[in-house]
Amino acid sequence: MESIRTWFTAHKFTAILLIVVIFLGAGGVVAFQKIFSKPSGPVEEVDLSFDPEGPYAQLFPRRDGNALVLNLKRTGSYDGISYELAYTSNPDETVVEGAKINLEKSEDSGLSGAIDRGVVGTIDTKEKKGEYEQEILFGSCSKNVCKYDKGVENGTLTLHIKKGNKAYRMSTQWHLQQPDVALGSLTSGDGHLVYKVDADRQALSNVGFTIINDLTGLPKLPSGKEVLGKVYSLNTPIAKQLSKGSLVLELAENPPSEAKIYRYNNEWIELDTKIDGSKLSGYADGAGIFAVLTSAK
Repeated sequence: MESIRTWFTAHKFTAILLIVVIFLGAGGVVAFQKIFSKPSGPVEEVDLSFDPEGPYAQLFPRRDGNALVLNLKRTGSYDGISYELAYTSNPDETVVEGAKINLEKSEDSGLSGAIDRGVVGTIDTKEKKGEYEQEILFGSCSKNVCKYDKGVENGTLTLHIKKGNKAYRMSTQWHLQQPDVALGSLTSGDGHLVYKVDADRQALSNVGFTIINDLTGLPKLPSGKEVLGKVYSLNTPIAKQLSKGSLVLELAENPPSEAKIYRYNNEWIELDTKIDGSKLSGYADGAGIFAVLTSAK
């Protein structure tokens, strides 16, 4: 021990330097372990399957049909949300300069067939809200000039959601229609929901546009109920109303005899339902969320 003290006294600078090197080395090893032990981020997105209590996206058409409004619910626990809107349109575009509207022929307007279009964007989630709303254009705007895609009817919306180091993908199919052009027959993108409006041509024209999309979640269900098959949302532009109409909803399999169509518009309402094989029919008072519900097992 005495010899160590003598050496330390004679080589004080060297001893201090040696201790510093040891501490730095140990700190570097710890830092290295922390850096390389951290997950590098999600490698693969997981498809978000239907969950009655999970997030879901309702779509609303803008009054002029040149955009849709995304209303995303139950998102308070997510760190980041981005979207991809994919659809087809006609080669021509609608050019809007202020209040003046012109039809502009594109160079490809002589070609037949539709053109694939896409819009990508992000939603600001800093406030961690439980609900977000964002308008998505069918086209683009620069200063006071907007170029809107024409003939947009069918498409998909894919949402990319991040929660910690996990990533999820949520997809919905949508169908945009003009009720008067469709003669009051409104259909989902997969054709499994048909809503026939009881109204004259003028009343249909006043609605402007409707959109139907399938949902990955839905509002809280009535006690003791569960969902059969897909859930659909039928919406009009905000402040517009859709008249009453007959409804047919087709499932992949024949439902049990107690199954009923329900409509959600601030609350769940059971419709007087008839069953014919895998098809259920009823009469509804307007737009809303439609689902087939049965007794929970």
